[in-house]
Amino acid sequence: MTLYAVILFLHLLGALILFGALALEWICLRNLRRAATLEELRSWTGAAALLPRFHAFSGPLILFPGAYLATKMQVWPQGWISMALLGVVVMLVLGMGVSGRRVRGIIKASRQENAVLSDLVSRVEAPVLRYSFWLRIALGLGIVLLMGSKSPMGISAAVMGVAVAAGLAAAAMGPQAKAGS
Repeated sequence: MTLYAVILFLHLLGALILFGALALEWICLRNLRRAATLEELRSWTGAAALLPRFHAFSGPLILFPGAYLATKMQVWPQGWISMALLGVVVMLVLGMGVSGRRVRGIIKASRQENAVLSDLVSRVEAPVLRYSFWLRIALGLGIVLLMGSKSPMGISAAVMGVAVAAGLAAAAMGPQAKAGS
C-alpha cells in the first residue's frame, strides 16, 4: 500500500464522515420538529450537540489530505479545484455560521427551566435551517462530482451553479419544507 492510497483513503473517509454528519443533522432536525414533549425535544438536542464533533473530524480529513493530493497530482491550477474550494468555504459558512449558531441557540434554550416546546419547535422550523441544510448537501454532492470529473472552470462553475439551484429547490419543496413530515 502506498502513501498516496492511504492519503486518498483519509480524504474519502472525511467525505463519508461529513455526509454521515449531514444525515444525523437531518434526523435531528426532523425529530426536533416532531417532538411532542419538551423531554423528547431535549433528547434530540443531545444528539444534535454531537454534530460539531463529526465536523471537527471531517473537515481536516477532507482538507489536508485533499491539499496533499492536489499537490501530488499538480492540479491546483485546474478550475475544478477553485470551485470545489469555494464550495467548501460556502459549506463552512452555512454550517458553522448559520446552522451551527442557530442549533446551539436552540440547544441552550431547551436547557432553560422555563423552556416552551412550541417556541423551540418554531425555531427548529425556521426556513434558514432548511435552506442551509439542503444547500450544504447539494454543494457537497457538486464537489464530489467535480472531484470525479476534474472539469475546467466553466463546466465546474456550471456544476456548482446547478448544485446551488438544486439545493434551493430541495429546500423549497423537499420533505423538510412540510412541518408534519
